[in-house]
Amino acid sequence: MSDSSLHTRLAAVGANGYVTANEVLFLRRTVFEDGVVNTEELDALFALSDRAGEGDPEWSQFFAEAVADYYLREEEPQGYLTPEEFASLQVRITRNHRSANALERCLLVKLMETAVQTPPEMAHFVGDQIKKAILNKTDGPVVDKNDAMLLRRYLFAAGGDGSVAVTRSEAELLFDINDAVQTAPNNPAWTELFVQGVINHLMAHLGYTAPSREEAFRRNAWARDHSANVGGFFKRMLSGGVGAVKDAYSDSSAYELHNNRRETDAAIAAKITPCEADWMAERIGRDGAFDENERQLIGRMRELAEDLPDNLKALLERAA
Repeated sequence: MSDSSLHTRLAAVGANGYVTANEVLFLRRTVFEDGVVNTEELDALFALSDRAGEGDPEWSQFFAEAVADYYLREEEPQGYLTPEEFASLQVRITRNHRSANALERCLLVKLMETAVQTPPEMAHFVGDQIKKAILNKTDGPVVDKNDAMLLRRYLFAAGGDGSVAVTRSEAELLFDINDAVQTAPNNPAWTELFVQGVINHLMAHLGYTAPSREEAFRRNAWARDHSANVGGFFKRMLSGGVGAVKDAYSDSSAYELHNNRRETDAAIAAKITPCEADWMAERIGRDGAFDENERQLIGRMRELAEDLPDNLKALLERAA
């Protein structure tokens, strides 16, 4: 499609700043019927997102799917976002020194969910964009339902920094957000996400790494295999207390999504290490008091009482 023809077809879409479900259907059937296949079409789609940042749910879904598909299917082996591709995407999103809008934040998380592997620096960038959106709201910092859902997807994205395990930087992100919103009318989902995310970090070693692009070239049949389903893994991990995390990680099916191996090549911690304990003791209640979410976290940690080192046992006693 020529550049002029593309812009002509898009001119009336989102003219009032809002993209409807019917307009998304038009985009799918006539404008991008063959997908987003070149930079001109990608530019046009981002220009539309600038003009119309709001829309029916179908608009956000289409934008994320179309752009993610462009980046992850552009070259072999498919499914890998290269550092160069991420750098170009980052430039698009931060143009004119701006932060990601809602459409772009959903896109970034979609990429992390869909990709086999993303550059390490992407996790920090995406987490920072989500945190800025929460902390810089017009009426003050607050975690609403959509924020909590996006954060959950980000934390447990298969192509993210720690795969399905919450990394130290991600746990720090949870604490930073919690410190900023502790007096806000947050959605109830935020408390459970905060508690479960930090518990996940404490319980899991991060020994698993997805294969390199070079290895994926040699095992290209595996690179195209996304048949494994980790839905059961997340259901077990997020449905209960510390025991649920242990039970979920005892099943290697989550790792098989990445490498289709039968053996588990990463050891999962049954006990909190001294380093993690020191970090936890320093981080929680940093302002000299425990807020409600931190008390909920401490309550969940009591399930680990026999395994805790002395400094965390003392923390539990102080909070009693």
